Amino acid sequence: TIGLIAIIGTVIVSNLSVSYTNQQEEQYENFKNTLEKAACTYIDLNMNANLKRTCQNNGSCTIAVQDLLKEGLIEDEDLNNPKTQTRIAGTTKVQVRYDNGIKTCSYQE
Repeated sequence: TIGLIAIIGTVIVSNLSVSYTNQQEEQYENFKNTLEKAACTYIDLNMNANLKRTCQNNGSCTIAVQDLLKEGLIEDEDLNNPKTQTRIAGTTKVQVRYDNGIKTCSYQE
């Protein structure tokens, strides 16, 4: 009986651990997607036409998180990185790339 309880307890703890890890990964992906979508929107809305032209001409550019905050594209609580459990700095950059006219935005830690 004790052995059976130990096995069941191990299975339950293992499943909870996997579930927690999956939840953390999902929260981190949502965090990244929020920043990336905001950066792409920032470029699309021509909030800074010179930056957009420079970005397209050079093939890439970076956008500071503080600019996304200032324009209301993200909220202050969006700066909490669930992976590291820390707040990212306003100077953190999101990269925007243009490849054959196709835009991609990416956040790298």
